[in-house]
Amino acid sequence: MMIFENVRLKNLVQAPKVQHPPQTEPTLFESNRPFTPAATAAPMVSSLQAQLRKDRWGKDASGLAYFLHQAKGKSSNIIEHYITTPGKITILPWDEAIQIIDKFGLLTAKLHLIFAAHTMRQDKAWESHFTLKGSDIIAELGWDKRTDLNKFQKLNEVAKAAFALGCLTIQATWVEGWDRKRVECSVQTSRMWETLVEVRGGQLNLKGKIDEPTEVYITVRPGLWTYAFLNKAGYEAKKALYQFGYLAQDILKIDPYHDELALRLGLHLTLESRFHTSGTYKVQTLLEALLPQTDINEAIENRDKAYKLTNRWNHALEVLSELKRAFQIEFDPATYPEQLRPGSKARKPRGYFERLLAAKITIHPPAPIPELLAAKTDPKLVLPKSNPAIQTVNSSTTTSTELTGEQIRLARQAKGWSQVKLAGWLGVTQAFVSNIEKGNRTLSKEMEAKLRKLLDIQD
Repeated sequence: MMIFENVRLKNLVQAPKVQHPPQTEPTLFESNRPFTPAATAAPMVSSLQAQLRKDRWGKDASGLAYFLHQAKGKSSNIIEHYITTPGKITILPWDEAIQIIDKFGLLTAKLHLIFAAHTMRQDKAWESHFTLKGSDIIAELGWDKRTDLNKFQKLNEVAKAAFALGCLTIQATWVEGWDRKRVECSVQTSRMWETLVEVRGGQLNLKGKIDEPTEVYITVRPGLWTYAFLNKAGYEAKKALYQFGYLAQDILKIDPYHDELALRLGLHLTLESRFHTSGTYKVQTLLEALLPQTDINEAIENRDKAYKLTNRWNHALEVLSELKRAFQIEFDPATYPEQLRPGSKARKPRGYFERLLAAKITIHPPAPIPELLAAKTDPKLVLPKSNPAIQTVNSSTTTSTELTGEQIRLARQAKGWSQVKLAGWLGVTQAFVSNIEKGNRTLSKEMEAKLRKLLDIQD
């Protein structure tokens, strides 16, 4: 098993004169697949909160900086995050850790989800490592169209974010499921991500740093938490099977400067949607997950701040609903009056902010993500014909139907597999898979059985 150490940017190994680029992962999104599976287990959720809610970091009794996450439905499930040094794990005290915590934010949160998506492509995440190209990450973030930073600055920002993520550790006391289907997922001290940052090109300055790098390569190995939460035993128990959701490409491209609250909401919902399948929330619940409680309290007490926060909230909803692949938003008619909704010109009634906090809203991620999630959480659910790849039927009442090429293509894309990867598992050529998906080849019963098993398509 290969071991990685985090490397401080100022101590990066100098590149030799002749270096071949390392083998890197393919990009996450294709034109016909604007979403991809991403790990959404509890450590992913708590880590995202640790990056977006820096106000919730504190000191423990020993003076160490820590972030506490407790499960809503099971108080005995606890995750603690700490900040560690590069190399050998040494947990840092508050005064030193705050230098890393200050680097957390929307960029590290986006990179966190990119790492999570690539993790789902690994057969055994806790044993595998992968290398990402900085320029590919820039494109996935939508930074290729950003003009306020040049390429060198963008690469440096990505490298610094990767370094900060490599300093985040986890300790977990966690059990998935109940009674006989309990799956032990507890984790002793582990890094969330083990990262190695390599800079190519540019010139070394007098401080030993590389100015104007031409490329950055980030090698990542997920921490051992992935073994606890994405392991075979959990899969068989039908609990850790649901430890992933789907990341939509459009979320990564939301502008963090003009649409900060929309981005925070989109990132939060990406991880929430895996287990909060109803999509229904109180507005207050979402705001408390996204913002410091002091911001909400000040809005309750101050009319101007209430007005500004209401406008920010409505703008966030508008951004998510106007994406190329939009979130589906429904307002509860009984609790969410028209005059409080985005676009309303009506005068707001007295005490409107408290009414807004108590209002209920249903938000589902872009299609077809809700259908894909439903197929994973309810294996007997019959989905609409528009998503044939993930239709399943109750075999006790319905006979099996032949697979279509469209079913196979959508199921393959839902797993984030290329035709080449599926062909490798089947022991056939990519051209053979292509012909199957186009409907140009007839499947044998043996091949159909293999495809159903590999792509999780029920009989």
